[in-house]
Amino acid sequence: MRHRTLVVLLAAALVLPGCAASGQSVDDSVLPSAVETIDPQLVPGSTLEASAVSADAPDGLHLAVVAPAQPEEQEQAALDAVEHFAAQHDGTVTVHPNVDAALADDADVIVGIGPTGVGAIDLASAANLDTSFLVLGTQLAEPTGNVIAVVWPGADQRAVFAEEELPFAGADVYAARAIETGLAAFASDLDGHVIALD
Repeated sequence: MRHRTLVVLLAAALVLPGCAASGQSVDDSVLPSAVETIDPQLVPGSTLEASAVSADAPDGLHLAVVAPAQPEEQEQAALDAVEHFAAQHDGTVTVHPNVDAALADDADVIVGIGPTGVGAIDLASAANLDTSFLVLGTQLAEPTGNVIAVVWPGADQRAVFAEEELPFAGADVYAARAIETGLAAFASDLDGHVIALD
């Protein structure tokens, strides 16, 4: 963007003196602005601060969670946080070993925990655009408008390669806030974005 603006400004600088020398007037309204601002909420996959979330997480949701059959300590902490959130908000949780089973559950939101299986969620979210996906502690390589990711220090990497091992730490500290923030982000129309906790 910076290079394009610079080229346009240089071109204008070269043309304007010629116009002035020939006595022609220049209409300022047709000149490009030197500063172009894009609302980050309009750019899919962009990262927003948690303060961008304006609504409350809704009650009564059925959450289909994709989690390993034998979760590691931090994955279990995140799963516990999801189940606690559902219990506090009149919701229900079903845990599934894979995305296909979660899709068959007809849940309000499919929740992925950590980088394990994130490649399958990436493919499933692109093929099921009418289904909402929430990913906790990692980001998708190719996010679509039906996915929200919530990341935090120690669990904020974007999965680029299917076999790539990514860090997943801090769920015991951040997961409870992450599930609530992520579901509230859907209610705030922030679909397609990454929400960063600090």
